[in-house]
Amino acid sequence: MKLLSSMIFTTLFLLGSNLSVLPIYGHASPVTYIPKPNEIIDLAKDSLPEAVTITFTEAPEPRASGLKVINSNNERVDNDDLKVSESDDSISVSLNDSKIIPGVYTTDWLVLSKDDGHITKGTYVFSVKENISSISGSLSNEQNLTQGLQSYGDTTMGYSKNITTKDDVVLKFDIMPFKVGQNTFNLSAFYTNGSPVENIRNIYLQFDNTVKDLGPIFTIMERSSAGNYTSTGAFLSQPGTWEIKITVQRIGEYDINQEFKLNLKS
Repeated sequence: MKLLSSMIFTTLFLLGSNLSVLPIYGHASPVTYIPKPNEIIDLAKDSLPEAVTITFTEAPEPRASGLKVINSNNERVDNDDLKVSESDDSISVSLNDSKIIPGVYTTDWLVLSKDDGHITKGTYVFSVKENISSISGSLSNEQNLTQGLQSYGDTTMGYSKNITTKDDVVLKFDIMPFKVGQNTFNLSAFYTNGSPVENIRNIYLQFDNTVKDLGPIFTIMERSSAGNYTSTGAFLSQPGTWEIKITVQRIGEYDINQEFKLNLKS
């Protein structure tokens, strides 16, 4: 698992903002995903794909490969009907429409390459969004107002953590609203004298839930201003204990690596 994490993380370093995985070590690595990682499927205008499909750089071995899709309750929502296509080196499972409701879904995959005999595995998330307009239309104005206030109240809670490194860099990490599903992750990197850290090439976040065998899930943060970075996604796809690793890649200096655990309630 550690070797695999290193492989994927090295890949992310080389790719920058492109989250596709290339064959750094010649193993079977994902090329395309349906749905895409962190995609939000809006049921008001988009149709749900019939299956989750991942295409790889090498041919998967059917007898030792797997793919499953689970909801926030850790329940499978696919039909457990793995198909391996030799024509395009893909694996897929069909989705059980009756089990798909608005929420966040985690896709866990494992592939044994026919070409080199190595195993790779990974995790990514996608979300299904309900038709808010149709629901809002059936509520009274008072109900809509109450619902809006509750939503606003949730976003004022969040999660925050401050870290000061040995080289006097202060990292402030925030998660809003800190719940299962879509969250906004903000990170600021400033020296103790108040000046921003300017020599940052990339900031990577890695999410793991070892109890439920989820992860690693990766994302690359975007720069919003000097010293400030942000990312939005449903990476915290289930309640429970999550391990988060922050890697700040700096030009001309060592990377900053910080790891910590947090408990996400349902």
